[in-house]
Amino acid sequence: MDLPSDDTLKHLVSRYGAFVAAHGAAIGKPALLLPTGEFFPDEFKGDADGVAAFLKRMLSYAPLSAELPVGLRFVEPEDGESGGGCGSGACSPSKKASCGPGESKDETPRGLAVHDAGEGYVVDLSIPDVGHSIRLAATLARAAGALVLLEAGEGDADDADVASEIAAVACGYGVLLLSGSYVYAKGCGGVRVHQSTTLAPAELGVLLALFVRAHGIKPGRARGQLEVTTKEAFDTALAWVDSNTDLVAALQTSPESLAHGLFTVGPTKSFLGRLFGKKSAEAPPPVAAAPRRQRSAEEERRIRESRALVEEALGKG
Repeated sequence: MDLPSDDTLKHLVSRYGAFVAAHGAAIGKPALLLPTGEFFPDEFKGDADGVAAFLKRMLSYAPLSAELPVGLRFVEPEDGESGGGCGSGACSPSKKASCGPGESKDETPRGLAVHDAGEGYVVDLSIPDVGHSIRLAATLARAAGALVLLEAGEGDADDADVASEIAAVACGYGVLLLSGSYVYAKGCGGVRVHQSTTLAPAELGVLLALFVRAHGIKPGRARGQLEVTTKEAFDTALAWVDSNTDLVAALQTSPESLAHGLFTVGPTKSFLGRLFGKKSAEAPPPVAAAPRRQRSAEEERRIRESRALVEEALGKG
């Protein structure tokens, strides 16, 4: 999978740096959330109460008050997707999916709807998402990012969907989002690809790679939960991040410099280039020569005697 364009890379790095500069201290060192029992130990029930419990667990990892009122509203998707048709969930009466041969893809991901309800918030959840664990997790992770921005007074951006996903990655939800950015669903005539995010896999891969390197997390923890396409996006992005280690250093020490665009993006280096570049960057400083020990009076006397004997012998020669 190809990397995003240089302009897109600069935009992603700058936006990510801006969020970390503004909220990194409050977030601290977030965990990398994985779709495993380690983080989601509750048995999931696909009813309203089960989804509400899943959302509560999801939000418990965000920098939000545990007392924040957040409700759910189940809505029919705008495109008429019902998840029916052939019984697989991969085809539907929608004009965007069919039971014909080949592969179809959602034209655009649905917008995220998190509403300010005065004393709390309401998250609109598309009914078909409830029946698919990866889609549901990605949608609720996006909601977590949106709520973080709303609570910070930054929820009215023109590109709120993108801002919410950047915030979610910075809060540890990157694997859930990347997984949901490219979801296969087999149908009676082929494969349908569903995208539950606004950002594409390649873009989310870059953000996730920045996150794991900035927080010193082993990439294998993320990679082990990804499918073929999303894993490729992550690996491609990780190679690029490892070729631009100054970006990681800036995220750790001066993210505001990234927010102001004070950086450059370089190409992906070869494996050997990344390896030797890392060794060079981590090379220890040269060892200073040890100071000469001052000789004692007795040592000086013996040296003078030895020198005199040598000179006497040479003179006789």
